[in-house]
Amino acid sequence: MVNKIPEGRTPLTLPSETPAGRRPEGPSSLAQQVGRTRQAATTAEVRSVAPANNEQRQQLLNRLLDTLLQWQGRPDSAQKTEQLARLADERALLNSPLLKLVRLMVRQESVVTYTDQPLKPGQRVPMYLSEGRLWQLDAKPQAENPAVRQPMSEPTRQALLETLRRTLPLKDQPDLAPQLPKIQSLTYTQQQQLLSPTLQQALRQAAQQIRQPLELTQPKALRQAMENSGVQLEQKLLRALQAQEGTGRGARAEALTRAMNNDWKGALLKVLNSTRTELGRLGESPEFQRPSELNLTQLLQQLAPRPAPELADRSVRSQLLQMVHQLTLHSLARVQFQQSQGLAQQFAPADTGQPAQPWTLDIPLRFGQDVLPLMFRVEPEAGKDEAEQRSGKTRQWQVQLSFELPEAGPLYAQITVREQQVATRLWAEQPRTAETIRAGLNDLQQRLEKEGIEVTKLECHNGAPPQPTTAIHYSLVDITT
Repeated sequence: MVNKIPEGRTPLTLPSETPAGRRPEGPSSLAQQVGRTRQAATTAEVRSVAPANNEQRQQLLNRLLDTLLQWQGRPDSAQKTEQLARLADERALLNSPLLKLVRLMVRQESVVTYTDQPLKPGQRVPMYLSEGRLWQLDAKPQAENPAVRQPMSEPTRQALLETLRRTLPLKDQPDLAPQLPKIQSLTYTQQQQLLSPTLQQALRQAAQQIRQPLELTQPKALRQAMENSGVQLEQKLLRALQAQEGTGRGARAEALTRAMNNDWKGALLKVLNSTRTELGRLGESPEFQRPSELNLTQLLQQLAPRPAPELADRSVRSQLLQMVHQLTLHSLARVQFQQSQGLAQQFAPADTGQPAQPWTLDIPLRFGQDVLPLMFRVEPEAGKDEAEQRSGKTRQWQVQLSFELPEAGPLYAQITVREQQVATRLWAEQPRTAETIRAGLNDLQQRLEKEGIEVTKLECHNGAPPQPTTAIHYSLVDITT
């Protein structure tokens, strides 16, 4: 990530530090003070770091919006595309709960800029100036005890609480994934009348993230599906930028587009943006709809026999777009809730005695015309060796899976992995399914042992597993800072 100075502008100075009528201090000779390449990086000293307050954040966002509007009004060109991609990256940084203002001393010149990186006063950071922005090079915080987790900052805690409040009521509501095959089954004429080309493309990209069960029997495909579940989108975007560091804006924009296209959350964001754009063209704004009103299947069945002129009716298109918009919000809420769980785990104190917070993610699976979520729950296994686990000496994890097959019913699995040892417990709510699974356990054990895995337990039970003893609550993120 980068410490940025908006291109062609002086960096933001705290209002309280700028006397009235006086120009904010800026890098009048920064271009001469800082190297222009990674090889010519200049070391800057961090003098102060403070979280950006709402007024400062809004000031930066307003400045960015002015620049964005200027570029949007220009004719389409490669330069415009690159600039819009850069501004989108800038906007994501300014909306980050980790945004902070940093005062740097660069060769006797004071510069105020902003970043989401964990800088500390007194730290010396190699930097270079490129495309009007300060890029920090291999910036690392001061050495810390790896066993001690850093406390959650107040802005991060508040942002996490707000995300939980917003996503908790939505995460279990009807979502978009089961409806995608039904939308794709519309005829070409129906899709042309009901959906814009941009929205059709966004929906196709979302549908491409739905997996077939046989795909996930391959370890590589399973790992890729987990990485593209949406929970790691922001990390993937960051890695894409880092891989293209030093290249042109076009290459970076292309790398970001690839990361977004191959990700469930990225696809959902495109659908959301497209539906909002289409509603805006109809002169309407998105409206909240109760779950009982979100019967997209019934609406599509009603639209199927209608002639093409009726499908172009404004009210019909608006009703469809409102439903797609709301279902997409529910899908995003599921992903954001899972991301919040991961963030709570990242900042949870390691010495409080609390059970380790699990990481969860969903992978949508297609069974014929049905789409069902495969839920993964991954957590460090609590037990006698927990101290060893925190120190990294013992790798012991527990993975829980749950899914429901159209004929076999609900299935659950709990897999405990410790080095090369695996213990697996399965549950099936339908007795006939449990019997079928038990008949194949010996074959499964032999296949695992051929792969060099020591199976310490392999059993199947009737019914459902015990409810997990850990779940995310507001109290888990109410950490004193």
